[in-house]
Amino acid sequence: MKKIKRFVQLSLSLLLMISLLFFANGFGYADDGAVTVKKGDTLYSLSKKYNLTVEELKGFNGLKNNTIYIGQILLLPGLKESEPMYSVVGGSFSKKENANKQIAVLKKKGIDAAVITKVINDQTYYRIQAGVFSKKTNAEKQKELLRKNGIKDAYIVTNKNLQIHGVYNGSTYSQLLQQFGKPVKTEDQLNIRSLYYNDEGAGVRVNFNMENGSVFGLQAYPEFLKLGTLPKDKNQVINVYGYPNAVKNTSCYESATCEQFIYQFNKNKLIIQFDRDGKTVQYFDLSRMQ
Repeated sequence: MKKIKRFVQLSLSLLLMISLLFFANGFGYADDGAVTVKKGDTLYSLSKKYNLTVEELKGFNGLKNNTIYIGQILLLPGLKESEPMYSVVGGSFSKKENANKQIAVLKKKGIDAAVITKVINDQTYYRIQAGVFSKKTNAEKQKELLRKNGIKDAYIVTNKNLQIHGVYNGSTYSQLLQQFGKPVKTEDQLNIRSLYYNDEGAGVRVNFNMENGSVFGLQAYPEFLKLGTLPKDKNQVINVYGYPNAVKNTSCYESATCEQFIYQFNKNKLIIQFDRDGKTVQYFDLSRMQ
């Protein structure tokens, strides 16, 4: 029994050490927020290349002196916003079957399309989406193709990937800290880190990809954060994110019912749940769609 207990203790200690190394030393951070030191690099040369100061690089990476080594990964201060994407949308139907009929016609002509929904003032509208493109020129071509095939009101919607306070799926942990600030304490469990900002509750919970250190899931709780810029009621949410793709009622507080706004774009999903008063934000939940 003592041997089993000792084995469990060693296993937990090893897991904690791996976790600390992963989070503290920057192993495998995503390329867009880090640089790998190459032969001839110095902190001074890198600071000039990325328009930073040597002190910013040292402070951001916890360096006590100017010594760096080949292969070392240095995190870069500053967020790179997600690149805009261009979706081609047309039509607006009150009945889903009408949108499906139009899509069936398009598919017979070789145009792949799908139904998307938008909830505006409690009314659900069904629209046709014919692709999401990283280049606007390709979206323009698709828009014209739709118009030639009967969708005369086809237009382009410019979107960025869904985010919470500037943190996207794919952001690095260092970028998350830049946006939400340094917590008073953290707790780790496997690839989930809970960040506490007032000792009462976790203001942020973040899921990491253990292979490259990037964020793939994020939950934020405004009640435990000191951020005046994070939307805290339904009107502010609509101002920041627009009208949701879907609205859902869910159980909360045992027998109470809470409302959720659900946003979906480019394989990302954002759920914003409101309190039982129908307007105060309980939490934000950003995840990757399967």
